Amino acid sequence: MPQSDASRHPRPTSRRDLLRLDFRRDPGQLSDAIHTLLDGAGLPAEERVQALGGALVLEALRPYWGDGRTPADAHALLRRDDPELADAIEAIAPMLLGRAQAQQDAVAALDAVHDMLRGL
Repeated sequence: MPQSDASRHPRPTSRRDLLRLDFRRDPGQLSDAIHTLLDGAGLPAEERVQALGGALVLEALRPYWGDGRTPADAHALLRRDDPELADAIEAIAPMLLGRAQAQQDAVAALDAVHDMLRGL
């Protein structure tokens, strides 16, 4: 009977376990490590999606960003080299920006309410 992923890849439970993983030898452990980090951070599901989406965008653009290039320049180079990934980034970026803006707006609204209550 084939082994399940859980028995072949026990989930890391500590920083020490994470540091001992060899992702080059067993890339399947990377997913478990990411889940462990997200669990440890205590992020709710929506924030996990935001963090992972942001990481995808940054990782896709990292080889092209730098040397004085603008984000638009970096995206154009990504589009030249990997049009499908550039399409995915274009699709996900507005959603990530919208969520980040909504979160900032909510924090600003709460701060305004706190300020008004302090003034009473």
